[in-house]
Amino acid sequence: MRRSVAAALALTIASAGCSKKEEPKPATQTTEMTAGTAAASNKPRKVDQVPLPTGIDLAHPPADAIRTKDGMIFKSLVDGDGPAPGKNDTVVINYTGWRPSGETMYSTRSRGKPSPMPLANTAIGFVEALTMMKKGGRAIFWLPPEIGYKGTPQGTPETLTFEVELLDIKPAPPIPADVAAPPADARKTDKGVFIKTLTPGTGKDKLRYYDLATISYTAWDETGRMFDSTETRGQPRPSAPYRETPGLESALTQMVVGERARVWIPGPLNQPSLSAPAGMACYEITLNSITPQHAPPPAPKDLAAPPKDAQKTALGVFYKVIKPGTGTQHPTATDQIKVHYTEWTTDGRLVDSTVVRDKPAEFVVSAVIKGWTDGLQVMTAGEQARFWIPEELAYKGQPGRPAGMMVFDVELIEIKAAAPAPKAGGPAPGHP
Repeated sequence: MRRSVAAALALTIASAGCSKKEEPKPATQTTEMTAGTAAASNKPRKVDQVPLPTGIDLAHPPADAIRTKDGMIFKSLVDGDGPAPGKNDTVVINYTGWRPSGETMYSTRSRGKPSPMPLANTAIGFVEALTMMKKGGRAIFWLPPEIGYKGTPQGTPETLTFEVELLDIKPAPPIPADVAAPPADARKTDKGVFIKTLTPGTGKDKLRYYDLATISYTAWDETGRMFDSTETRGQPRPSAPYRETPGLESALTQMVVGERARVWIPGPLNQPSLSAPAGMACYEITLNSITPQHAPPPAPKDLAAPPKDAQKTALGVFYKVIKPGTGTQHPTATDQIKVHYTEWTTDGRLVDSTVVRDKPAEFVVSAVIKGWTDGLQVMTAGEQARFWIPEELAYKGQPGRPAGMMVFDVELIEIKAAAPAPKAGGPAPGHP
């Protein structure tokens, strides 16, 4: 249990951020970190045992301590003379945590340097305590498991005690006054997204759904909690609208280069996403640049269901030959192949396309989703085919992945030499 608690604490002080691969991905860039999340694979770290502050008894908090409605007990040891942090700010702190037994489970003294803590992605008890402090202050507080360490996925819920020194505050972008709902002067897109231009752009042409862009943004839920921000990370990110959530795609394709807009996206249009809230999300977005891409093939008319003349593999993938191949060899699961492909959902939304990037994909047949591995092996070099892949052979309801049946148009350009087969059942090339 000691290791899981210490690992959970380490996560509460980790800075939020995301690393981008070459291909843009949906905006699922920040994972919420709470004191109930344990990194069980982390190796135990030796923690120096730190004595409690003079006069402090873990079992009997001071009588003059503040007791909040959430059950936290807070006692200021040194009052700060600087500003108080906001709930989305990143603070820099020195701190030590003790278990009820008096054992020191984590301390920045063991690291030799203070820790940054993004409050937007931190246990609510820590947020409550830190926002009661001012820069330069020092306090001790008791966090019950309901708002601190919940004991999941490992360990036993415990009331933990922390001594914190607030050294610095890195302010987050301000929360818009209208974060919860769009104002009357916001315009509505045909998808139901509301958008209001804050700074007019310098470009003339709107971003097309298949172009590549760079964007800077901050995003909040309807309570004002920041759940993602490239601006606090200081790093714009690449974006192809069709690979964002439907709501972001709708908003981005209304913008021109240089424009900054405030956008309100209803919950259903935020999905699939690993970080966006279930309710209304508010974004402030700047469209920094546009790199034109090739237009994808038009969506087929038979996306919704395979036609009657489609064939079916033993696993249950439906397929139809669009153009016969020139060879006779079929790829095996261990072969390396080169393909062009375009992928859609059954309602016509583009998911991925090598045609847009004008760059064929090369991979081992068994390295992709199970249904595509199955379908590719019925093709021959030069053939073009369409596959209807049921969800159980596609992304299987994985969070952040498209749901339902997927439709692929595939051109098998070349079958290369066999390669060692990786683990089967991986994602499609466009979904690393």
